[in-house]
Amino acid sequence: MVAAAILVVGPALAAEGEEAATAPKGPWSDSTELSLVATEGNAKSLSFGLKNTLEYKKEKSLWRLRVDALRTDESDDNYLQVDSGLIFEPGEIPTGPTTHAVRPGLEPDVERYFVEGLHEHEMSKKTTWNAGASWDRNEDAGILNRSIVFAGVGNVWQDRPDRDFRTSYGLSYTDREEEIDDPEKDEQFTGARLGAHFKDLWGAVTTFDTEFTFNLSLEDTSDYNVDLTPSVSVAMSKKLSMKVSLQALYASEPALEDVDVIARVQIVDPDGIPGNGDEYFLTIDSGGSEITTGEGTLRKKNLDLAFRASLLITF
Repeated sequence: MVAAAILVVGPALAAEGEEAATAPKGPWSDSTELSLVATEGNAKSLSFGLKNTLEYKKEKSLWRLRVDALRTDESDDNYLQVDSGLIFEPGEIPTGPTTHAVRPGLEPDVERYFVEGLHEHEMSKKTTWNAGASWDRNEDAGILNRSIVFAGVGNVWQDRPDRDFRTSYGLSYTDREEEIDDPEKDEQFTGARLGAHFKDLWGAVTTFDTEFTFNLSLEDTSDYNVDLTPSVSVAMSKKLSMKVSLQALYASEPALEDVDVIARVQIVDPDGIPGNGDEYFLTIDSGGSEITTGEGTLRKKNLDLAFRASLLITF
């Protein structure tokens, strides 16, 4: 579907780019990444990704708004359901019942949302100050709501048409809500924040870009989060590119999740006479039967990866 969009939109944008080539560049700029994958038939799924960056740059000030959304809807496996009205005894398995097919619809499987606003002002050719705020939700990682406000200073190490490298350092305040209350973590904390952006032009049409953010709790230095997103884009016209990126989200203390406590067991009969009451279960590592013995909590994985191939449109 992305390929089809390229064939339809590409020529129009290319012609439009030629007309605008001589026009003066305004203070507003916008880039939009779109990705869409849909399957229908034996497998039913829909994945949608949107990433938009809107910027306003005037003299020594920059205002930027970023929106990032990723959602995947999938259906459960098809199954046959026994028709209503059949009567059978507990423990009995019906033989040859009449059935009808059930094909479940799409339901949310992966949802990630991120919004960030930033203001940056140039104090000198190599020094800036910045302030901003962000909000994100990642239910797969156990994060229902996380709000961060931050401010700091930065350095511009390189600012050329073919290469841009800048870093920032400052303080932050985080307020987060996770699916399960975690006694080992603070819901609100003051933190230290580091950021970096590197952009490099490879040849005439290829651009390498990397965004890095590190947020550390000053109240518990073992609690920190890292967001690293390298990407490569290839221009097909003045306004249209193909882009691939890999986002790595690392949490040193990931959220908790509720899980079943399952025992794999085999039945042991000491005297070999079934049904006389001396049988017992013996837990084993694999095989046997599964028995749910209760519920417990488990920390989610530290690292989440998201690979995207998308269509990038710039204005």
